[in-house]
Amino acid sequence: MSVIREVLFSFLFNAIVQSGLFAVVAAALSPFVNKTQAKYQNTFYLGVLILCLATPLLNTSGRARPTVNTKNSTQKMPQQGESAAHNFWGWERHSGARIPIEFGPAMQSAVVMIWGLFVIYRCVHFGRGIHRVHRLREEASLLLPPAQSVISAWFNSAPRQVALLESVTVDVPVTVGFFRPTIVLPRNLAPRLREGDLSAVIAHEFAHIHRRDFLVHILCEALTVPLFWHPGIRYLISKISQTRELACDDYAAVRLGKRYMYAQSLLRLASLCLHAPHAETIGLSIFADDNLEVRIMRLMEKRSRLSRVGLLGLIFAASITFGSSAMLAGATSLHADPGPAKRTQAFAGTWNWMFKGRSFATMILVPDGSDFRGSVTESRIALDDEGYLSMADPSENSIAVPITKAVMEGSALHVTVEGGFEFLVTLKDDTHVEIRPVGAPANMKPIQAERAH
Repeated sequence: MSVIREVLFSFLFNAIVQSGLFAVVAAALSPFVNKTQAKYQNTFYLGVLILCLATPLLNTSGRARPTVNTKNSTQKMPQQGESAAHNFWGWERHSGARIPIEFGPAMQSAVVMIWGLFVIYRCVHFGRGIHRVHRLREEASLLLPPAQSVISAWFNSAPRQVALLESVTVDVPVTVGFFRPTIVLPRNLAPRLREGDLSAVIAHEFAHIHRRDFLVHILCEALTVPLFWHPGIRYLISKISQTRELACDDYAAVRLGKRYMYAQSLLRLASLCLHAPHAETIGLSIFADDNLEVRIMRLMEKRSRLSRVGLLGLIFAASITFGSSAMLAGATSLHADPGPAKRTQAFAGTWNWMFKGRSFATMILVPDGSDFRGSVTESRIALDDEGYLSMADPSENSIAVPITKAVMEGSALHVTVEGGFEFLVTLKDDTHVEIRPVGAPANMKPIQAERAH
């Protein structure tokens, strides 16, 4: 259970930071994205949402490390006082290492428990929405034949059979279903609409079916259940919903032939349908968002759109921006602190410091409660101008130097050996670590070490 708790906590922390980062970038690019067609805007925000969901998951799973069992060491442990003073490298010995914030098991458990309650609530809410869709289809009745004849042309061009129903449980026209798409109108709405207005309603709802919006809507609702509370995710869901309606307006206006007449039909429909609060449903409503004014203005005004060159430039700029953001997100990802016991098991063992495929020093780490005891053999090294090892040889003194202190600093082990030499050990995987001497030249690259077999 502790492993699950750690993974969930890491995912939540990464999601909070990284989803917020991508949402901010999307908001910053939105003025430029708004100059493109609505269908491209919808695709853009869908892509950002997928990025927000996938990046924390990949970063969390990519940093998860298995627990390593302690292996027996055959190297002789130095006796106390066997080596009084040793000189590894002649650098000034000081530590500038930062101590990262750690979240203990109690804090992790509390956060994961609260998050679990939110997820359960959202699952219940989502399930109730699916149940309402099922009941809506079961309780709705067929639309009267006069209305059916008005819109028969739309169904003749449908790629699959579309049902047209009416119901007293909806206030506005909605579209539900994917395998059996259904358009549901409010009871007695059709007789109160002009023929052109009814065509506008059906054209808009048919656009949802043509674009397969209901399936995308269901997938977005299901995939965002773990993060529905995040402001960035809610912002993206809102933008997806808004641009989806704009895209359907564009589709309907093109099919009807006149944007001005379609805008007038939307206004007349709004005066008939927006007199009461909408019943909560998971279906796609023609007035799903409170953005009717924006939709009417977009239909009426002649807006300049990005040229093909401008669109390609925007795609390139967005790719560079989100690529950089993804790299930043990976650099700021968190791996939850697994606790002293597991950390000691992961670092315990015999490690060979490597240079050009050969070992030049040996480090032994033996768990001693939450601390370590052990030893490190001396060596002689030299660096090139770029900070890489240019020479690394064992010291003539073959006596191993005892470790006087070894404490965890975040995910790294801070080791101090007799004589004052200090270095940080960072676990890469179960068989490789990186050694970073404290006080070394700023450009020095980490020394690679392998677990002895």
